[in-house]
Amino acid sequence: MRRKLLALLIIVIGIGIVCYPTARDLYYNYQQKKIMEAWLAGLEQLEREPVEPVQESEEEPAKAVLDLSKEMEGLLIIEKINLRVPILPGVNKRNLDLAVASLENTAKAGEVGNYVIAGHNSRTYGLLFNRLDELDIGDRIVVQTKDQEYVYYVIETMIVQEDDVHVLRPDGERRLITLVTCDYSTKPYRRLIVKGEMTA
Repeated sequence: MRRKLLALLIIVIGIGIVCYPTARDLYYNYQQKKIMEAWLAGLEQLEREPVEPVQESEEEPAKAVLDLSKEMEGLLIIEKINLRVPILPGVNKRNLDLAVASLENTAKAGEVGNYVIAGHNSRTYGLLFNRLDELDIGDRIVVQTKDQEYVYYVIETMIVQEDDVHVLRPDGERRLITLVTCDYSTKPYRRLIVKGEMTA
């Protein structure tokens, strides 16, 4: 009886281990969609009527998803790889688990300089920056903010060492975007970089 119970327990644990990555990815996809929906609903509300200050109630704290949608800088849209993901400010674990994140002290979307966005290269196909390596010179990268849509075109892709920060340096003349993720094709892992430029 004990052996059967132990065997059943091992099977259940094994199934849990196998299913965990998929369940985690589904959860994060769900959270991303909720953040984007709340952000887009907020944009629609702004277009329809003037915004009045909202008084926060101590009895009814705002939901975490709505808080994140208020923090959003915008959406990163890359049609070629079917990517539409929120951009949150600040590269930290929470932001990178839920979305992609802009690096602090870099330019903002549309500004002269280098707008740096980091994201996980999930091992799940199509999740976050998993398909970033499919981009080619000339492909479109769109950043949609509350006010405007900024279109960049890929000008360069490269693999660099993880401590190679020259790709993050600002540019005083051009409007650049730099997408950064891990490259799992070799060990030690390096960084996949996609640089884009906004023209006109």
